[in-house]
Amino acid sequence: MTYARSQHPNAPLTPEGRRRMVACVVDKGWTIEATAERFQVDAKTVRKWRDRFLAGGDSGLRDRSCRPRRSPNRASRPTRRRVIRLRRKRRWGADHIAHEVGLAASTVQGILNRAGEGRLDRGDRATKAKPHRYQREHPGELIHVDIKKIAAIPDGGGWQSRGRGYEGEKSKERRVGYRYIHSALDDRSRIVYSEILEDEQGKTAADFWKRAAAWFESIGIKCERVITDNGSCYRSGLWHRACKTTGTTVKKTRPRRPQTNGKVERFHRILLEEWAYIQPWTSETERHHAYHGFIHFYNHHRSHGSLNWATPINIIQDNLPEEHT
Repeated sequence: MTYARSQHPNAPLTPEGRRRMVACVVDKGWTIEATAERFQVDAKTVRKWRDRFLAGGDSGLRDRSCRPRRSPNRASRPTRRRVIRLRRKRRWGADHIAHEVGLAASTVQGILNRAGEGRLDRGDRATKAKPHRYQREHPGELIHVDIKKIAAIPDGGGWQSRGRGYEGEKSKERRVGYRYIHSALDDRSRIVYSEILEDEQGKTAADFWKRAAAWFESIGIKCERVITDNGSCYRSGLWHRACKTTGTTVKKTRPRRPQTNGKVERFHRILLEEWAYIQPWTSETERHHAYHGFIHFYNHHRSHGSLNWATPINIIQDNLPEEHT
């Protein structure tokens, strides 16, 4: 049986330590109690290893699997196959599958883990194939751009901080609408330029891109290509003229294939988890002020698994001339 961590060969109660302990009883004639005191273990432990040694010799002193010989309450093979089939066909989570097949969610998750289906990202949801991952060679070769729409926060906080049914909750004065997060993320380094703006119109997106390209230029990144989805603001002439002004080639994702622009989509998910909803904000101004700090943290201090746990600024410094680092 393979173990995740090996012990020191001369440590107490490894096979070598057990052999020494058993030798005191079998070869030297020590009592069980004296041996237990000498090795600082319980007397039952000494008897157990003595009996195993007498029954199997040195092989009896090795570790054994704790798995039972029989598991009468284990899910049947047809049930396990149904669990895996539902996962692959429907892409359901363990809770949903457990409801359908009448098992505990933990049991379903164990079945999925043993079958290598424990995580949904093991295969692409649309094609059931392994995802095709790519990374550009140098910063600026491809910039991902997208917009995330989030609800604004009224002064004094929303229902999450004040509770449901507070006085004036439904008044028109507290209808503050939405904010739009425009983000431009470099494919190679994951470094990002992002702003919270009032709308997602073509002019707003075009002006944002000019500022983003200028910012990337200031840190030594020349934006060669930019990829977006097929939103109306990115189909507009204003957007294309703005990209032409910065010398950037425009690319589009295939229809209904947001995975192509997945790096900036993942960034927006990080925003929701680690900034937007990490605490109950009391106003849009407060959350907006914290946004700038989070973007700095993301670019300079947050390590990324996709970058072998480096930060975006580390990748920039490793890929640009000294005058820009």
